[in-house]
Amino acid sequence: MLATPDGGMLRDGPGYAYEFKWDGYRAIMRVAADGTTVLTSRNNNDFTGRFPELAGALTQTLGGRRAMLDGEIVALDEQGRPDFGLLQNRGTNAAPAAYFVFDVLQLGDDVLLDLPYDQRRTVLESIEPTDKNLVAITPSFSHADLSATGMTPQDLLDLAATSGLEGLVVKARASKYRPGRRSPEWLKHPLIQTLEVVIGGWRPGQGSRDGLLGGMLLGAHDRDTGDLLYIGDVGTGFNQRALLDAQQKLSPLERASSPFANEVPRDRARGARWVDPTLVGEVVYRQFTPREHRLRHTAWRGWRPDRVPSEAVVPDTSRGAGG
Repeated sequence: MLATPDGGMLRDGPGYAYEFKWDGYRAIMRVAADGTTVLTSRNNNDFTGRFPELAGALTQTLGGRRAMLDGEIVALDEQGRPDFGLLQNRGTNAAPAAYFVFDVLQLGDDVLLDLPYDQRRTVLESIEPTDKNLVAITPSFSHADLSATGMTPQDLLDLAATSGLEGLVVKARASKYRPGRRSPEWLKHPLIQTLEVVIGGWRPGQGSRDGLLGGMLLGAHDRDTGDLLYIGDVGTGFNQRALLDAQQKLSPLERASSPFANEVPRDRARGARWVDPTLVGEVVYRQFTPREHRLRHTAWRGWRPDRVPSEAVVPDTSRGAGG
């Protein structure tokens, strides 16, 4: 089940619950009766081998019960905060991975998809992970919970900001779990504007980046036609290793012509190395201009192996800022 952007309006009312938005890879955890654990991204990539420390993390806790959980794989910094950069570079650092669970779809023989959110949360909170450094149940705050401490949803959002978190997800307390659907019953309110993009090409660097990647040409799919449109480029946010990694990923995908349905400006197309549009990344941006269909002031965040190209769509400016 996927969240919908809230258009910049944080919902406030007793029918909602509020969760922190974690900065990681979305994944389903399936645990068999014998404790065998499989982690799968939302585009069905197997993450199990990539995060071996999470395999068996709930075996003792579940005591022979099967389970299917929804959550986020995160890498934690020294202050215990999720850091997407650490997750991207796990091969070069010792940052621990953890699985932050926010929903339960099955426990034992009970399939819970048709239960309302509040009841699923009750079941989820009955699970007490043995090692909370590996698996943690993420907190959920009802309107009453916040009011009891003198807080509002905006106060919780401010707390997320000061804690260096990504934002909030607001969920209808009566909502059922709808697998694979993007539902307005879950609304995401990010603190920064991010966008998933398809890489359609790259330009060689100059000066200090001579011989390296200088920038990547970004695309997203038109919401009506499905065409892959050029929407800008990104040349900042890379360290040396990220530049080399990007070139290694993109070089085998080179093709003779642009994969974009619209024309790429000459100054961007000049010298470009076009690639098959199969890789998804994520950028931070300050502005999207709807008339030109261009991202402004972009910075690279990293690759999204948990996404498929078709999920990268042009921001919906009718709902306010995308992200």
